Amino acid sequence: MVAFCELGVREIVERIRTGDLKAEALAEALLARCAAASAFNAFISLEPDRVLTAARCADKRRQRGERLGPLHGVPLVIKDNITADYPTTGGTPSLAAHRPKHNATVVQQLLDAGAVVLGKTNLQELAYGPTNNNTAFGPAHNPYDSTRIPGGSSGGSAVAVAARLAPAGLGTDTAGSVRVPAALCGITSFRPTTSRWSQAGIVPISHTRDTAGPMARNVADCVLLDGILTGGSTKLAPAHLKGLRLGVPRGHFWANLDAEIDEVLETALVRLREVGVVLVEGDVADVAALDAAAVPPTCSP
Repeated sequence: MVAFCELGVREIVERIRTGDLKAEALAEALLARCAAASAFNAFISLEPDRVLTAARCADKRRQRGERLGPLHGVPLVIKDNITADYPTTGGTPSLAAHRPKHNATVVQQLLDAGAVVLGKTNLQELAYGPTNNNTAFGPAHNPYDSTRIPGGSSGGSAVAVAARLAPAGLGTDTAGSVRVPAALCGITSFRPTTSRWSQAGIVPISHTRDTAGPMARNVADCVLLDGILTGGSTKLAPAHLKGLRLGVPRGHFWANLDAEIDEVLETALVRLREVGVVLVEGDVADVAALDAAAVPPTCSP
């Protein structure tokens, strides 16, 4: 039997629905794992009693035969710049006592779907930086090598998912903040197009670039979370890539690239070409300077 900590979101939902798994038993197992892995510093707020109470309520609703949501009983982690009925610090000591009156829209949607908030996760202060070296709450540590960074700013959520403390969760992304830690911790994420997900109730950096995003251990669970939060499809379907034109900007983005990463990327390009993707080599002139000129004004709160 697969250990509870290895289960993905879809597997958890199915097992709880059939009665093969109790939400309380799952919550207990994950909380025990969180306690054992506290050195990773994945969490800023973790309230076990609240988690267990919510899980027991989920089990009672199933026992009464109530209608179950698509995330019924699933514990999810939430980056601590996304408001929920917990302290929401944004990773900064100036907001350490901040307890919002309302959930962020994306959190409320997950709760309405039956999810349980497992805890609020560590992040780089005010979600501004790629390392998750937080001087106020301490750095989160990569679960595969504690001497290395997990990436930021959504490092705590990435660590929690990668270390099997939670099956999935939410981060936020302004300039790579779900994608960088997902890559460094070996999990799956993507950046939704700005405004695809509601930004209401999330500590802002840039209203034109911010978005929350899913973090999980497989693509299917990211699709499920995205579908729930957008009202779109929650089913994983193969992408039809034949004829897709994909730009390959080798100048700035390939410069000084690590040899192993270069090999992985070149292998991926070969595979994409084999399935019919049209690769278009091209660079934007002075892209680094253009980005440097745009970032400061767009990322000013």
